[in-house]
Amino acid sequence: MSNDASEWLIYIVGSGSMQGELLAAYLEKETGLPCRVGDGNGFFPGNMVSNRRSIIFGDCQGLSANVILRKLRENGQSEDFESYVVLFNVNSGLSIEEDLLTLGVWGVFYEEDPPVSLPRGVEAIKKGEIWLSRQVMSSCLVNMRRREGSQQQKRYVLSNREREVLQMIADGASNDDIAVNLCVSIHTVRSHIYRIFKKIEVSNRQQASLWAAQHL
Repeated sequence: MSNDASEWLIYIVGSGSMQGELLAAYLEKETGLPCRVGDGNGFFPGNMVSNRRSIIFGDCQGLSANVILRKLRENGQSEDFESYVVLFNVNSGLSIEEDLLTLGVWGVFYEEDPPVSLPRGVEAIKKGEIWLSRQVMSSCLVNMRRREGSQQQKRYVLSNREREVLQMIADGASNDDIAVNLCVSIHTVRSHIYRIFKKIEVSNRQQASLWAAQHL
């Protein structure tokens, strides 16, 4: 088993039992990572393993924009779990990518996307990259910056260590990676992350990475 397979898990949530098992088998074969069918509600499985970095595939087949956004807001995600939510079977006509980024989604796969795009997206997300087309991503960032520019700018005062931790998060480092690189405990890393999130007013690692891309 590769190091990746011992560090990462893929969960499939929201699909029917048969569809979920088929997708899990496909992703496990193509990525080499263990896959499970999640047993939780919304897009956050209840059977997660806390010592694994997880990629959660949430099935959006037939879901409206409002339902998708509500499920994400009800995730109840904890910083104890290093998880990366991606959505698949998304209706491309919903035009909610900016909202999805704001809510911490790491990737979007549309109904018309070929199956081969799923393992490619997994590889990108493992590297800390957001899986969206360059055009869609650029449009979202431009809109975010325009809104930010139209408001009174806030001064976010981060210590040098907090900036260092934030840059590591943006580079895709796990809490364990950060602890090893800085020679500190996991508890210290979590304390840094808590203070960073509070200062820059974000609620998850994906939002923090977006903030870092704009401000660091």
